[in-house]
Amino acid sequence: MSDIFFGTPVGVREGQCFNSRMELIEADLHRYTVHGIDGNGKEGASAIVLSDGYEDDEDFGDYIIYTGHGGNDTNTKKQVEHQSWEASGNKGLVISQQRNLPVRVIRGFKHKSALSPQSGYKYGGLYRVVDHWEERGKSGYLICRFKLVKEEILDKDNEKSVKEGAMVLLETPGKEPKWFCIGVDAPKAQKISSTSKMASLLNNKRVGDSIDFGNGFKILEIRKYLS
Repeated sequence: MSDIFFGTPVGVREGQCFNSRMELIEADLHRYTVHGIDGNGKEGASAIVLSDGYEDDEDFGDYIIYTGHGGNDTNTKKQVEHQSWEASGNKGLVISQQRNLPVRVIRGFKHKSALSPQSGYKYGGLYRVVDHWEERGKSGYLICRFKLVKEEILDKDNEKSVKEGAMVLLETPGKEPKWFCIGVDAPKAQKISSTSKMASLLNNKRVGDSIDFGNGFKILEIRKYLS
């Protein structure tokens, strides 16, 4: 298995800026220095970078019409040949739609958007792929297109509860808050067995609730995690 994971890394917040692609790698936001799509045709795509690489990209903030990869002249940013659904990144985004996987969106300083940073890169949060299709782009070639919508827009239930696979930020009296994950190996979080007493006490609890375990824990934040 690869080291791909889906969701927001622990310690990273939406709107946070990074100076370079290497800093994105170090923060576990994106694994590549050049590719726009972080993913593959088996597990899905976990992140995309918007950086003025394709002339047909459209960014509306809460939703994005994204162009897949392939057939692009890196100097002119124009298509010079058709794109293929068999390309790993394009296939990965299709899988992310089919499995309803979250996709991290990162905007680069070259991307033409009011949401882009003046320099470096900015993390835009989690989106979901809700549609994909093929059309003829501005340069006349067939391109793979994806519609991504911000997760908060799709998820009307802001009062999320703890489920297996979740990451939970817990606070105990006199100690710093700490991330835990239930039944998964999430980066920078302590794993709790899904069959443990602690996991049973946390199940279906919401932000602000407390559990009577050890010295007691209060739930500060809940995040989805899909490995």
